[in-house]
Formats: sequence, C-alpha cells, structure tokens
Amino acid sequence: MRALEAAVRLRCFTTAATELALSQGAVSQHIRALEQRLGHPLFVRTASGVEPNPISQALALQIRQGLTVLDRAFDQMPRRTDHGSAAERRERLVISTLPAFAARWLMPRLDAFARLHPEIELEIETSATLARLDASDGIDAAIRYGGGAWPGMAAEHLMDEVVFPVASPDHCGGNLPVLPADLADCVLLRQSVQPWTPWFQAAGLDLVEPQAGVLFSDTLLAVEAALAGRGILLARRSIVEDELRSGRLRRLWTHEIVDVHAHYLVWPTSSRRLAAIGKLRTWLLDEVTRWLADIAPRERGRFA
Repeated sequence: MRALEAAVRLRCFTTAATELALSQGAVSQHIRALEQRLGHPLFVRTASGVEPNPISQALALQIRQGLTVLDRAFDQMPRRTDHGSAAERRERLVISTLPAFAARWLMPRLDAFARLHPEIELEIETSATLARLDASDGIDAAIRYGGGAWPGMAAEHLMDEVVFPVASPDHCGGNLPVLPADLADCVLLRQSVQPWTPWFQAAGLDLVEPQAGVLFSDTLLAVEAALAGRGILLARRSIVEDELRSGRLRRLWTHEIVDVHAHYLVWPTSSRRLAAIGKLRTWLLDEVTRWLADIAPRERGRFA
C-alpha cells in the first residue's frame, strides 16, 4: 500500500522506489500484486512512464488517510519535551476537500507545499460531506466547491471551473459526434452534481436533461466510465486536464460554460491556525496562477 501511495503521488515507480528505499522492481512487484488482488489495473503504462487511473488515485487517498490515523495514534503517546526535533515542532494543518479535486488537482502539488513549508504538516481529509469547521471535526480549513458565502467563515476565491463535454477517442469505435446536436443520439454520462442543461443552453441545443442510464455521485467513477468509452462526459477542467494532455480523453467543440460554483479556501475567522492557513492560501493562489498559465497554450492549440 505504501508503494501504491508513493507511485500515485510521484507518478513514477523509480522515484517512489528511491523514496521508500526499495528497488524499482520491488515497487513494480507490489503494484502488480495489488492489481491481481483487486482484479483491476491501477496504472496506464505509456511510452513516457506511468499514469495513475481514477481507481489508484482514490485508493491512494484512502491509504494516506489510514497512515494519518496511525500517525495520530503515535502523536498521542507521551514524548520527551527536551531537545525536541524540528519534525516534532511542526504545526499540523488539517484540510477537507472533495475526493476528485484532491486526487486530480491538489495531490500532485502537495510535495511542492511540503518543500516550501517544512514547518507545516498538511493533512488532507477527503469527503463529500461539508466540514463543520467548528473544531468538533478537527478540520482547520476546507477547499469547498460552492457559491462563496458561508456564514461565520472567511472565504478566498481560488478559481472558477470551466465545464465542457469530453469523450474517449475510442468511444463508439472512434466515431465521435461531429456536431453538438449529435449528442441527441449519444449516451450521456449523468452526474448528480453536474447537470447537462446549462451546457445545452449555452450551446444553443434544444435538448432535455438525460434521465436514462447510471447516475454517478462519484466524479472519479464518472471519469473512469468516460475513459472506458461508455459515454460522453460533461467534465470540469481541473478534473480531466491530465487526460486531455495525455490524449486519453478528447474535448468536444469549443462550447463551454463557467460553472455557477467555484473553488474557495474556507476557514473560521476565529481559527488558532491563521498563520498556517495564510501560508496555504498564498501557496494555493500561486499554484492556481501557474496552472492556468500552463494550460492556456494547450487549450488554444486544441482548437487551432
């Protein structure tokens, strides 16, 4: 499990092996053993290396949370207070966020935060349930996807979310819809948190919200279905950008909408960890700026 967590986070078996003081072959054997046990592939092997799929990303998040529970158990043990090490003096900051955003956007960047702020031990809790942020759940701050107004909370806008249809290049044997109106004859993947109707209206289509087929409450599973060619997905840009870059998903047409919800960093104004939250806030804003600048040329190139 440690091999899987490291390989997903680092996106490289060799780097994971170095971190765990193992050989690259040992990490590969661990991954193969997990794949055989689960009956599912966990990585996509490419010419340039490996890419974790949604199943391995979800598992890695759960493994990281399990390791965190073990860390907490040891933290509760009595310690010597003299000659404490720098690691023992680190401040723990617990952040709650949605599983899909954590897996696809946040997790690949966490090493950069750790290098920049070794004095902060950042702990990520993933849940679709809204954190109370009242000290009862142990959560210090949250990255929320919503309207931006939460009573009693400070909220910093991080980024808007652009939404558009995507499909596997192998969907229907490679016969992708040519015009937006062709969606009337396609299988549209349904998500409880992302209705199709606003995009239909923006594209000038007289189509109604699809009612047939599986309704996904887990965004990662919906992405997996799209990758498997089971339908057209209305996707958030931050969730599928890696698949678009690798070519495993293809964006259809230039029509897009800016979702009514956006990503915010939210924290209680009375928090005792305002200094650490401030460092996280600055780092997140910088990361968003870099990410948007990085993807802008690719987005222009897809429809040049």
